[in-house]
Amino acid sequence: MLTATLSSKTQHYLTLEEQFGAHNYHPIPVVLERGEGVYLYDVDGNRYFDFLSGYSAVNQGHCHP
Repeated sequence: MLTATLSSKTQHYLTLEEQFGAHNYHPIPVVLERGEGVYLYDVDGNRYFDFLSGYSAVNQGHCHP
């Protein structure tokens, strides 16, 4: 079983999302800050492959002006 320890920065943003978010899908315990190509980066600087297929990135990409 994999257990993650969330940083205080990530926990802060997740608390805000819980309070003010739309709650239309189950959130993942990662706060994404930016995307570049096939990678996403969280607020703690960790890099992930973008397998989310989110509609916001599909429409305009990660670096739309």
